[in-house]
Amino acid sequence: MTLLFYYTLIIMFFYTMVAAASLSAFYVSRRKTFLYATIGFAFYFFDVSIVFMDNFITPDAVFGAATFYDVGNPYASIVTGGGAFLFLWLAACRYCREGHWAIRYLPVAVWAAASLAAYQLIGNIQWREFAYYSMRTALQLFCYGVLALWYWRSSDPQRRSIMKAHRVAFFWAIGLTCGIILENIYFQLIYDPSNLPHGMWIMAERNPFENALFICFGLAVLRGAAVSLRLRANSLPEGEDPLLVESIDRLLPLYSLGHDLSKREEEVLRLALMGKDNQNIASALSLTAGTVKVHVHNILKKTGHANRSELAADFWER
Repeated sequence: MTLLFYYTLIIMFFYTMVAAASLSAFYVSRRKTFLYATIGFAFYFFDVSIVFMDNFITPDAVFGAATFYDVGNPYASIVTGGGAFLFLWLAACRYCREGHWAIRYLPVAVWAAASLAAYQLIGNIQWREFAYYSMRTALQLFCYGVLALWYWRSSDPQRRSIMKAHRVAFFWAIGLTCGIILENIYFQLIYDPSNLPHGMWIMAERNPFENALFICFGLAVLRGAAVSLRLRANSLPEGEDPLLVESIDRLLPLYSLGHDLSKREEEVLRLALMGKDNQNIASALSLTAGTVKVHVHNILKKTGHANRSELAADFWER
């Protein structure tokens, strides 16, 4: 039980890091693919954490072998699992530049209805649990099929190239989903829990292959987020966006103090960091272009940089 506890904490920590990296990539790129991935992994974080719910609600309960086949917290699982699958599927659709609204939303809606029906209508506890959790793999296989169809039918070489870049992750996902199916068959239909140690009744719900599948998804998201953040680092921010201006105003006094810049040099540097050229800076500060050129030269000399690009890179690295 202790091993299971730490195992769950580790994978929850990984999903948190994926969501954080994806959110960072969204803030710098404004690509909704990263926003959807962030929300999807946040939902899956709670989906994994449901396994701890009974420990808090009924900490002194004694669970027998029959409890092994209970579907723990089925309604909460539909909400958290549905949220995870929906937003990750939306991210995949947007990344592939495909998907009518029906193909984006209906698969998850049908999955939720089918999962609820399996839980409420199947009387045999083993088959009920197997059918309930197998709905997830059915949804996953459907999504893989749709992605493969999009790739096969696409005549856009750029779109095919984008999808082909993730072919390794795609085939890993299929393999791990097959592992989920085999694991469900064994633990939910074949395995005899009568000799299972006390406290391990949740093993049928804690599916390592599904966790590995979402780690595979997470690695793909981390790869995309890393590329986006790296591009952002290579393309320094400039402009008059209020958030950018606020960041410059917050960092500039300390930077100016560290390099002994005068008040006028600080004003010139502020506008230079916003991407303005010497003529625009001169107009904004009521100076001549020659005076601004002298100030820029002095700023570069004091900070030890050869040009504006190096100066801006140094400023934003702090």
